[in-house]
Amino acid sequence: MVPAALTPVPTPTTANRFTVRSLESGDYAHLQRLEKEIWSDDPIGMLCPFYMRLCTEQYADWCFMAFEGERPVGYVLNFPNRKVNYCATLAVHPDYQKSKANYLLLRAMIVKLLQEDMEECRFLVEPDNIDARSVHETLGARVVGEVRDFYREGDTRLWSVITKDDLERIRTKYTKLRLVS
Repeated sequence: MVPAALTPVPTPTTANRFTVRSLESGDYAHLQRLEKEIWSDDPIGMLCPFYMRLCTEQYADWCFMAFEGERPVGYVLNFPNRKVNYCATLAVHPDYQKSKANYLLLRAMIVKLLQEDMEECRFLVEPDNIDARSVHETLGARVVGEVRDFYREGDTRLWSVITKDDLERIRTKYTKLRLVS
């Protein structure tokens, strides 16, 4: 049972064009299409199909997809390990990046972290990805380390972390804003 203090409040009217829900098995095709549309020109490339299938079959309760009507427009993929979550990817189609879809995906992730009483959430990001780093900082994330050669030789990534205390600050803020009730 979900504690009442963690139940998401219905999306505000201005964001009603989007819905966010946990992944389902049938979302595999949506993930593949979004991956091609978002990442096909990225030097790192698209996600492995086995990775996407893990998201839809083993971690579906932790991964969320945003829709505009029937059209998938973004996703956030999470992998919990005991009381620590690894937020692997937050991606929104370029046509929707300035919309509420990004925010609604983050809200779904935060609500899940709070529901599961997680101790920590970790992010891995390229140092020059200012947009992603800004999102992480908004959540209270702090860089705790640097990882070299993570995806390929010469690749450098920053580890950022939000802790239980950060999550409690987010809970207080989201409750005041009526984003959780």
